[in-house]
Amino acid sequence: MTRRITYAALIALLATPVMAQDIIADEEISAVLVDNMIVTELTTICPKLAPRPARVNQQAKDMMSVITAKGYGAQDIQSLQDPAFIATLAAKSERFFAANGIEKRDTEAMCAFGKAQIAKRTPLGKLMKNR
Repeated sequence: MTRRITYAALIALLATPVMAQDIIADEEISAVLVDNMIVTELTTICPKLAPRPARVNQQAKDMMSVITAKGYGAQDIQSLQDPAFIATLAAKSERFFAANGIEKRDTEAMCAFGKAQIAKRTPLGKLMKNR
């Protein structure tokens, strides 16, 4: 009897998705959200840049697949809208621009950076297009 209970418990444990961490601490998910924030900032500031809706939508679908595969639920997804988490993402975006020598108030630099990303076909560049 003990073996059956142990075996059944083991099977149940293996069937349960394992979450190693809280969703807001998940760097894979945060990275996608930061990239999206960067693209949004670039395409908002620079009138000659636009997002590529199909690629952005595919990125969102891929992220949802990762979220599901990692066993996160609706409540976890809701926590991605927490103002403190969004502020953390914004700080990462700021650090990204600073690391690339870009002052966000400098529209010309932002546009040049976005156009360079598109020309180089970087992951960020693939999410944008020239208008």
